[in-house]
Amino acid sequence: MRNVAIMLTSRRPRNLCAVGLSPRRVSGLTDGASAGAPVRANACARRVGRPAAPSGLVVIVLAAILAAGCGPTRGPDGLAPVLAPDKVLAAHNAWADSIQHLWSRAAILLNFPASDTEAGPMQQDLDGHLFMVKPDRLYLHGQILGHEVFVLGMNAEKYWLWVRPRVNAVWVGARGGEGERRFVVSPEDLMSALGLFRIDLKPDDPAMFTAQDRYYFLSEERRVGAARVPSRRIWFDRATLRPARVDLYDENGRCLLMAELLKYEAVGGTAVCMVYRARFYADREVDIVLQLTAASLEKAPNEKVFEFRVPPGAKIIDIDKGEQP
Repeated sequence: MRNVAIMLTSRRPRNLCAVGLSPRRVSGLTDGASAGAPVRANACARRVGRPAAPSGLVVIVLAAILAAGCGPTRGPDGLAPVLAPDKVLAAHNAWADSIQHLWSRAAILLNFPASDTEAGPMQQDLDGHLFMVKPDRLYLHGQILGHEVFVLGMNAEKYWLWVRPRVNAVWVGARGGEGERRFVVSPEDLMSALGLFRIDLKPDDPAMFTAQDRYYFLSEERRVGAARVPSRRIWFDRATLRPARVDLYDENGRCLLMAELLKYEAVGGTAVCMVYRARFYADREVDIVLQLTAASLEKAPNEKVFEFRVPPGAKIIDIDKGEQP
């Protein structure tokens, strides 16, 4: 890991929180807590009065796949021995390089906050599919009683989000275009937040690697003037070396997304995260729970689903031009 600033310490986290699961819900999580991740390390715990990130599209769900059996042998105290940063990242990268695509059914729970026109929060319970093909293709759709109500897709050239019945509009932008900043989290960052891609630290960029009681904590940072602010933070389970949480930040160090990887199951001998929770922090916080079933790493998704098509009657909103619905 030459030319990368890494600090390795071992400390005990000040606060741990339990995670509880039910068939279609995730409960027992406090604001900012992730499967025992340190609460005080969470800059995503947004409070009233804190400057919000720029408004954008927040109905985005993440998927992640991590390998089974890549963790070290547990020590006599029940905890895995502390590994050096390069060993942790090498184990993760070796697994990530072995995964090429994911096919899965998906149950999606969306929680929206109260809006100016609604008295209370809104919740939607959807069924659909999640497809992913490396390096840049993702497709997620949700249905209610067999009627499609949203689609999130991306390929090497475009990314898009279609929502109905409220607006029946499709937001679309070019990969690398001006509109990526309006998407709250860029498509590239969304893919990296899945946890199944390599982690290659950039030369000369600061980073901190900490060994906690249950987690390895990696904080990647960027320089803003004389200050250093976080760009991405990842918690790895010490016993399995699988990510338990990924936080993403904007260029000013404000948290945009907190993704929790809550439950893993073996799929063809490889551990796949089957339950996720994501929180998106824009002008309003949106909470998403994604539960996968019938997942396969062998069944390749149909390439046609990654082609952009305008849904019938939908209004096209060009994100790169700053258009509004």
